[in-house]
Amino acid sequence: MGGVRPGIAASAAILMTINNEITERRFRINRLMELGKMDEARSELDALRELEGESAFVLNKLGVIAVSSGKFDQGKAYFEKALTVDEGYVQAYNNLGNIYREMGDLDRAIEYYQLALKYDEEYATAHHNLGVVYKQKGDIHKSVEHLKQANRLQTVMARRELAQSPLGKKKPLAWLFIAVLVVLLLLYRAKT
Repeated sequence: MGGVRPGIAASAAILMTINNEITERRFRINRLMELGKMDEARSELDALRELEGESAFVLNKLGVIAVSSGKFDQGKAYFEKALTVDEGYVQAYNNLGNIYREMGDLDRAIEYYQLALKYDEEYATAHHNLGVVYKQKGDIHKSVEHLKQANRLQTVMARRELAQSPLGKKKPLAWLFIAVLVVLLLLYRAKT
């Protein structure tokens, strides 16, 4: 019985290592795509595919790469396949909405953005895109409503991220540092 625990611990360590590698690869893929380095992102996606298979994340990113090179039908197929893997993958709904918006089918775009919000009411990107589409349709009231909601959600998310960041956790120390600087500045001015 004593040999089971080290086996469980070793298995847990292996799973954590794999999970960390997946997280790091996903981060690199997102960064490469932000920089427009789609070929490098594609290589990273292929490596990630070996670790986690055809996940909704992988399929969605392959769709984004396809669309970025003008292959809208291929991108659409990847997004739809991502939804067969994970029915609630909001990024795929959003990307399908983007394709329909680009094609000028605004009603269909709205359907997909609303499906994204069905699974995540706080998905700011879908609210933003709905605001854009409603503006294109001339419905300024709905446009403003969704754009305000997107802005509010992005602000909340930014505050959460700041609070969780090392900088956000050091706020009291930062304020103390600023207070000390102000006192020193006042003392310096008093001497001159």
